[in-house]
Amino acid sequence: MLTAEEEARVLSLFRKPALRAGQRELIAWALAGENALAVLPTGHGKSLCYQAAAMLLGGTSVVVSPLIALMRDQVEALEALGLPAGRFDSSLSDEERLELLDRIAAGELRLLFVAPESLENPALGAALEQTQLSLFVVDEAHCVSAWGHSFRPDYLRLPRWWKSRGFASMLALTATATPLVRRDLMSAFGIPEERVLAFSPYRPNIRRLVEAVADEAARDAALVDFLRDEAHRPAIVYTRTRKGAEEVAGMLQREGYAAACYHAGQNAELRARLQDDFLSNTQDVLVATIAFGMGIDKPDVRAVIHANLPSSPESYLQESGRAGRDGDMCTSLVYLNGGDAVEARNRICGAEPDAEGILRCVRWLMPAPRRVVSLWELGTSCDVPDDTVVRALERLEELGAVEVEAEGMKWYKVRPLFPLETILDGRDETERARLRWLDKHRDAEVETASDAWDCSYAEAMEWLRECEAAGEWKLSFRQRALCLHALPQAAAVDTRTVAEELSAYYARRLERDLARQEELISMLTAGDCFNVALNRYFMEEEAVTLHPTHACGHCSPCEAGQGVALPPHTPPPHPEPPSEELPEFFREGQRRRFMLGIASPGIMSRRLWSHELYGCCVGIPWKDV
Repeated sequence: MLTAEEEARVLSLFRKPALRAGQRELIAWALAGENALAVLPTGHGKSLCYQAAAMLLGGTSVVVSPLIALMRDQVEALEALGLPAGRFDSSLSDEERLELLDRIAAGELRLLFVAPESLENPALGAALEQTQLSLFVVDEAHCVSAWGHSFRPDYLRLPRWWKSRGFASMLALTATATPLVRRDLMSAFGIPEERVLAFSPYRPNIRRLVEAVADEAARDAALVDFLRDEAHRPAIVYTRTRKGAEEVAGMLQREGYAAACYHAGQNAELRARLQDDFLSNTQDVLVATIAFGMGIDKPDVRAVIHANLPSSPESYLQESGRAGRDGDMCTSLVYLNGGDAVEARNRICGAEPDAEGILRCVRWLMPAPRRVVSLWELGTSCDVPDDTVVRALERLEELGAVEVEAEGMKWYKVRPLFPLETILDGRDETERARLRWLDKHRDAEVETASDAWDCSYAEAMEWLRECEAAGEWKLSFRQRALCLHALPQAAAVDTRTVAEELSAYYARRLERDLARQEELISMLTAGDCFNVALNRYFMEEEAVTLHPTHACGHCSPCEAGQGVALPPHTPPPHPEPPSEELPEFFREGQRRRFMLGIASPGIMSRRLWSHELYGCCVGIPWKDV
C-alpha cells in the first residue's frame, strides 16, 4: 500500500482532496513493480493513477494514448501543475520533434504520451534508449483486444513492444471491458488475476432513458422538445455518421439552439475550436460522431443523447458515461426505431472484409525479395480496412514469411529554400551528388531515392529528414509505408491458407458484433432494470445487485414498469431501374456497401459517395440487397 508520505505527496502535486476507491491500490502496485489492469467507470480518475505513479517512480513513463487531442489536453493539464510532460505524435513540427527528442534523451520528462503508431519511430526509440524507463501505460486498453468494442490495429503490437523494453511495471486502463476482454488483456500483458480491479459500471447519478420513435422526423421533434429543458444542457448528441451529425446540428440551429457539429472529417483547427467552445459553454449542444468525447474533461454535461442506436453495450456505456462527471444528476437518452436498427446491423456487416479482399491483401504483403508498401494504396486497392492489413502482416510475421525492415512514408516532396550552390557549399562529393539528384527529383518515392543513393529505405528516410532539419529544404511526406523483406520461409507459405484463416476470424467477429448489438437492443427494450442488465453484461456474477430490490429506480423500465417496444420497420421497396449505371465492382460485398451507402477504403478513394446511386438501398437489410 501507499505510505502516508507518498499519498500526501500525490494529493499535493495534483491538488486533490483525497484518492478515490481503487486509485491507491493501482499506484501502489505500479510502485512495487507489478503489472495491473483497471476497469474504472468514466470520470473515476484513471489518469491520476498513472500520473501519480510516474511522479513517484521517477525516470520516464510512457503512456500510449489513441487520440492526439487527448494527449494534448493531458500534457497541458500536467504542465499547468508544473509537472514535466510531453507528447510525440504526427502533429509535431520537425523543430518541436527534435526538441522533444532531446528532452527525452536527457531524462527531463516524467510522462511521455505517444500515439501507438509512433512507437516504432527510430528516432524515438534511440531517445528512449538513453533514458531510464519506469512505467508503461496503455490507456483505453480495450483497443488491444480483438473482443473489445473499438479494436485499433495499431494497438496489436503493444504487448510485444512493451516486453522488449526495460520498463519496471505496466498499467492497462479502460472504462469498459467485459470479462472476456479482461482475460484477453491479462494474457497479452502478463497480468495476474489478483492485480485486476474491475468496478461496476453503475452510476447512481445517471437517469437512463429509452424512447421509441417512428422515424427521423419524430426523433428530431422529440429531441427539440427534450433540449428545451435547461436541466438537459450542456448536451452531447451522438449520431452514427458525419452526414447525420451535420443534419441534426443544422436542424437544432434552425430551432434556435447554440448547437455545433463535430466529426473527424473536419480539420484539426476547427475541431479544437469547437471543443473549446463546448468546454466553455459558448456552445451548449454538440452534435458529434464518436470522434468526440474520449478523454474530454467536461464535468457538467447534463445529457448524452444517442440519436442513433449505439453499436454495442460497451459503446453505449462509454459514451453515456460522459454525462454527469461532476456527480450531479444527468440523463442518458437513446432514441430507438426499427429502421435505425436495420441500418446499424447493415453497417456492422459492411465493416467486415470479404474473402477476396483478404486474399489480395495477403498476396500484396508477400514481397520478392524487398518491397515498400503504401498502406493507403494497399487498403484502397484491396478495399480492406486498416486492421485487415495489420492482422495479415502479423500472421505472415508469425509464419516467418516476412519482416518489417523499416516504417516510413511512400512519397516525399521537397523544395530548396536556398540556391542549390549555397546548399552544396562545404559538402563532400557523396552529399553533393545526392543533393543534385534530389534537386532534379523533387517529388518522388522514397524507395526511388534509396535506389539512386545506394542506401537502405530507412537511411533514405532519415537523410530526407536531416535535409529539412538543417533548414535548407522544405519537406513533406504522404502515404504511410512499410519496407518489407521476404524471409527464406516465404516460399513455404500458402497465401490462400493464410487468407482462409483470417476470413474465419472475421466471420467469428461478425457473429460476435451482431450478437452484441442484439444484446443492447434486448437491454433497451426489456422490462427489467436497465442498470442491472448492464451490470450482468460487464460483471457476470460479480456485483449484480445494485439495491436490495435489484432495481435502480431511475431507468425507463423502472420508472414505467415496462419495457420500450422496438417500433416495427417496413423495408422500402427496391429502387426503380437506375437512370445511371452502377460503377464497376469486382466483388459482391463492394456492390452492397455502395448501394447501402456504407463507406469503404475503395469507395472513398474513388469518390463514389457523390454518385447518384450511392445509398440507393438504405433501409433494406444487408442480405436482401
